[in-house]
Amino acid sequence: MTEVAQVASPAKERNDEDQIVEIVSRLGRRYTRDQISTAELTSRVRTFYSGFATARIRSFVGIFVERLVRRSIETPTAKP
Repeated sequence: MTEVAQVASPAKERNDEDQIVEIVSRLGRRYTRDQISTAELTSRVRTFYSGFATARIRSFVGIFVERLVRRSIETPTAKP
């Protein structure tokens, strides 16, 4: 069997980055700086997002990431 190397296209990377920025922005409005710093929030979003790097279906990655980050904030034991 021949394996096809997956190469991240610039458009995909830009779309991922746009989605990460949107998630951080939404969660930043939802949680105060006392609950989570912007740096920590961004780190968690990127960490969870990277967990879906090999997902073939990308339609719901943003939703999953946002839910995972919210859960990690609201339930401190569920860290990335």
